[in-house]
Amino acid sequence: MTLVSSLLRHAASVSLFVLASTVVSVLPARAQCPTEPTLQNFTGAGSTVCPCFVAGEQAGAVFTAPAANYPIQILRIGVGWGSAAGGAPASVEAALHVYPAGLPTPGAPLFTLDSPQLIDGFINEFNIESEPDEAIINSGSFMVALQFANANAGDPFAPTVIHDGNGCQAGKNTIFAIPGGWMSACAAGVTGDWVFYVTYRRVDCQVGVETLLPEGAAAMLFSPRPNPAPAGTACDFVVPRSGLVSVAVFDVHGRLVRELASGWRPAGRHSVSWDGSDAEGARAPAGMYLIQLTAGGMHSARKVSITD
Repeated sequence: MTLVSSLLRHAASVSLFVLASTVVSVLPARAQCPTEPTLQNFTGAGSTVCPCFVAGEQAGAVFTAPAANYPIQILRIGVGWGSAAGGAPASVEAALHVYPAGLPTPGAPLFTLDSPQLIDGFINEFNIESEPDEAIINSGSFMVALQFANANAGDPFAPTVIHDGNGCQAGKNTIFAIPGGWMSACAAGVTGDWVFYVTYRRVDCQVGVETLLPEGAAAMLFSPRPNPAPAGTACDFVVPRSGLVSVAVFDVHGRLVRELASGWRPAGRHSVSWDGSDAEGARAPAGMYLIQLTAGGMHSARKVSITD
């Protein structure tokens, strides 16, 4: 059995040839990036309830960080939550999502926190810093959204998301309605901005990576985005020292499908993309593939699913 086919058969979501303890040593490089100022979409105090959602619907806010800061890692998400009378029991909702774009189509979630618990009368903060390889935004606008598990439509005493009642800013407030799909919250009649905020940090600090990565740090390939990939995917990788690097795609039988990168790379973080085609330019069949990084005698691999 080849290394590639063995990795594909492995049940773990992250397939790595290097030791897990070595991989962890790469992550503190990000921790040394300072936290940037909080992004928030609301301007008022935030006390107006919107008992207007049924189970499965979503309320979201669109954010854009300064262009020079990308790529960024989302650290914490704040969601305003309340009821008209106050004191409602804590509510466990369906999920908190991070999407790679805003309206009209935010795409598939980059990150999902299942079953968030929200307390009435507070801006509830959720720390997702422990998921360093998931909530990464490479550029442009992105969206965070709360998906409801409990209906509150028509019941002012039921807890729900709140807005500031201070005017609804177009393009910054969203709703996923059933039926109807994604739409502007302003166009749907919401009179304020949802009380959401995001705390983040840059992924790449302006210091030498050689000094950030400890001795013995491993080369590492991060999760492809999107995955599954209907029209192509991209992923970042880190090499702790300058040297020859290869990034290639293999099928489930260990056969080379396409080489994405080959040659000398300086130490640091780099990106590759795959449009789903093979070396001849033909579309690869739908199915599971492996993207593998080889650098300095180390291997790091990630699965990606290509869909029709």
